[in-house]
Amino acid sequence: FSGVTYALWRGVFPRLGARSLPGSIALQAAVSCLAFAGVSLLVSDLVYSLAGRPLFGPAGGNVVQLTITPRVRQMFVLVPVVPVLLLTLLGYHQYWWRILALQSRERELAELAATAQLAALRAQINPHFLFNSLNSIAQLIRTDPDKAEACVEGLAEMLRYILRRGDQELVPLAEELEMAEAYLEIERARFGDRLRVETCVRPEGLSHPIPSLVLQPLVENAIKHGLSPKLGTGTIRIDAEVSEGLLLLTVGDDGLGMPDAALARVYERGIGLRNLRDRLVRLYGAACLPEITSAPGMGTRVRLRLPARPVEAAA
Repeated sequence: FSGVTYALWRGVFPRLGARSLPGSIALQAAVSCLAFAGVSLLVSDLVYSLAGRPLFGPAGGNVVQLTITPRVRQMFVLVPVVPVLLLTLLGYHQYWWRILALQSRERELAELAATAQLAALRAQINPHFLFNSLNSIAQLIRTDPDKAEACVEGLAEMLRYILRRGDQELVPLAEELEMAEAYLEIERARFGDRLRVETCVRPEGLSHPIPSLVLQPLVENAIKHGLSPKLGTGTIRIDAEVSEGLLLLTVGDDGLGMPDAALARVYERGIGLRNLRDRLVRLYGAACLPEITSAPGMGTRVRLRLPARPVEAAA
């Protein structure tokens, strides 16, 4: 019986179990019992045949009386049940080990996919930023070559930052502020005295890690959608403070502001904001999506709530 049951479990059941549910183990146990019963009958018939009294002899043969004592009855019950129970436990053990292995592999693949997607998002940011910066410089080459030269120097500083830090997911806020300042130097060459910048960053926030290349797109959008259409002077304000382990990073402007419909279009279609949103979701989860408030004539404000570390498996 043990040999037949082992052959069923190792040879036949794995092929069936690959397409079955966990409940099929009960069916496999039932088949094992039937196999035991069949083998027992065949062996018993062989033994009695050798003794001259086959169980399945011709009709009308000698009648054999068999007395089953309680001990024999217990043996016939326990002999098939104990191995079946052991094999059932073994089957469940193997099944859950296989589930755990598949879950572990799934997590590894999800982490690899998240890493690849983050790299793709960063690769989209760099050409987008470079295009906008070159467009700003092109507008100054003919009208004010000296300012254009200053813009080129600022762009070179930004490119050095991207080459040095662009492949790192998290950088200190202080370095992102330097990147934003280099970008603002380019924009000051365009806007002149029309552009004012106010920065209020608490010292404890300077070392707080944030995603690389996250601040510059916020400043760029504030200038593009808030200050560019505005007549007269406009102000960009950058605030950062640490509260309850979160870095509260805010970029605001006193520009024209936007109604809800226009704000939704910018949020969904703008490359910078869309990439920022996707990166934050991958790193920190949906709870850290940008909070954007805007109203016509009241300017626009974007706030980020960034933990000190990315959330595990948020990716």
